[in-house]
Amino acid sequence: MTGIFARYFAQTMLVQFVLLLGFVFLLIVLSASSERERVQEQMDGTVRLIQRELLRQPAPQRAASLHQLRQLFAYPIALAASPPPQLGDEGRARLASGQTWLDTRQQTLYAALPGTRDVLIIGPLDTRLRNSGWRQSELWLFVLWFVFFGVPMAALIYLNLRPHWQDLVALRDTSTRLAEGDLGARAPVAHSPLFSPLQRQLNSMASRLEMQMETRQALAHAIAHELRTPVARLRFGLTMLDEAESDDERHRYREGMQRDMQELDELINVSLSYSKLDRGEVPMEYDTIDLQEWFEDLIHLVQPLRPTSLQLQLDCQNGSATFDRKLVYVATRNLLLNAFKYARSEVHMTVRLEHGQLLMLVDDDGTGIPEKERERVFDPFQRLDRSRDRATGGHGLGLSFVKLIAHHHGGRVWIEQSPQGGARFGLSLPQHPATTTP
Repeated sequence: MTGIFARYFAQTMLVQFVLLLGFVFLLIVLSASSERERVQEQMDGTVRLIQRELLRQPAPQRAASLHQLRQLFAYPIALAASPPPQLGDEGRARLASGQTWLDTRQQTLYAALPGTRDVLIIGPLDTRLRNSGWRQSELWLFVLWFVFFGVPMAALIYLNLRPHWQDLVALRDTSTRLAEGDLGARAPVAHSPLFSPLQRQLNSMASRLEMQMETRQALAHAIAHELRTPVARLRFGLTMLDEAESDDERHRYREGMQRDMQELDELINVSLSYSKLDRGEVPMEYDTIDLQEWFEDLIHLVQPLRPTSLQLQLDCQNGSATFDRKLVYVATRNLLLNAFKYARSEVHMTVRLEHGQLLMLVDDDGTGIPEKERERVFDPFQRLDRSRDRATGGHGLGLSFVKLIAHHHGGRVWIEQSPQGGARFGLSLPQHPATTTP
């Protein structure tokens, strides 16, 4: 911060000094002629008195008379035999016309002695400048200028620069920690309005990265855990295949191994699809869709997957809504399949529009889900009923897909107690303008 402060302070003081000099120079230029006339008028009476006193004396005695006159004035008085060369044409013309001429730079007044070629020289009029020396005078003015302007300016620059620097250091340290792998690092609240948006953006990015990394780590661990069972069954099948004593036994073991290979293939495919959706690599395509027609088609498509002992009912509001038909199909299908696994006799689906939201509710009359386990249901590879095997329980990613799809639509998913006694899964999607032609 010291280097930045010194640079800004030096630049500010330099610009201020240049502007001050320019302003003073402008004032001098504008007031030079008026100042000369004012001084000349003020000194006119004094000049006439000196001229009268000198002209009363004979020429040889004028030097002695001038010496006596010097004692009466605070500034020097001299008599030259001819006009000095520094007068210039304008000064000589004024002296020739009987007028006085003031050299503003030297603060010296010139006047012709009437009837003679002599020139009366009065000054420098500002004897303080002559006695103190111009170097000391300018240095003193510079010190005063620095004290009255430089010190307050330095304090102002420091007080304004300090919060910016502190926020910048905090952002730098946070980004360094994030780069080193500490995804829990967060930048403190910024005091500077300049870096406040950057602080919020950095923290938001860090939160998303942390959440994605946790999801991917959990997914990787879960996939590794899920792979153990089919791999173990394959290893067992290979061993039993070598020890089989008949073609029927070998055929049975081969079929089991083929099912295990199919399960591995399905697990890998569904895991890749989940990861791709989690990374946001699935583009959103919003369509305007007739609710009644679309959800009736959905119910028709899932009917073959419904147990014969269950009743499936649909209560859909008339109207249209906008959503990604492919993703919402996966989400609603997974909700219905999940309800089929737990319902005793009935599954009921409700679809309606409320306050700019598309609301979908799936109710079953099963045993329900304990409140403390409801959030865990949406984690990848979670199956609350551990007694179910892969044939009925799936891979435990169905509800995780529902949560991801809701997130990508800007909506949410939740679980609560169903009026039918089981679980109610709710999916709410905000309405967006369509991007494709339905």
